[in-house]
Amino acid sequence: MKKMLYDHIKQYWVIYLTLCCVFLAGGVFGAVGVGSLGMEKAKELTGFFNSLLGEQPTAIDTSFLQQLARDNFIMMAGIWVLGLTVIGAPLVYLIVFTRGFIFGFTVVFIIQLKKMMGLGLVLFTVLFPSLLAVPCLLLGAGLATVFSFLLLQGRMRGDFLKNNFLHYCGMALLISIAALATGVIQGYFTILGARLFGL
Repeated sequence: MKKMLYDHIKQYWVIYLTLCCVFLAGGVFGAVGVGSLGMEKAKELTGFFNSLLGEQPTAIDTSFLQQLARDNFIMMAGIWVLGLTVIGAPLVYLIVFTRGFIFGFTVVFIIQLKKMMGLGLVLFTVLFPSLLAVPCLLLGAGLATVFSFLLLQGRMRGDFLKNNFLHYCGMALLISIAALATGVIQGYFTILGARLFGL
């Protein structure tokens, strides 16, 4: 399995490199976007964020964990569907950029608002879960992009199409399961962060 994944990434490393660059670009734009907020918008977002923090559970909440897991799964399922179309690749890149933007904006906004406490909160609720979430996103996006490009080039016919389709669906399913686990992990870290920082 590891060798198959390694060979796949090695073969399509350009696609994965561009996806990483797109995610990082989104993160940079998100971080810069915090500084461009007007006073009124910043005040509205601060109020929304504080109310959101107040609603975070401090004990294990099954519905909260299920919601985060479901959101991750829906995103990965959407990426899988886009990979089945010949015009899906640009939209996949747009999703990756958007996730990067949200990541960068969230990290900088929380740190700017809560200072040192915000740094700890970011570590627990954003950065740690992202160690699994970001690779899942990039791998899922990469598989979808590769499959979409192969369809666009018309290189898949008959059994070759069937085998690649089954391989794509199987890998997408594994990544979606990992995304579900990521949602649960993110939920646990969010609850832990809320406990530690007295939110």
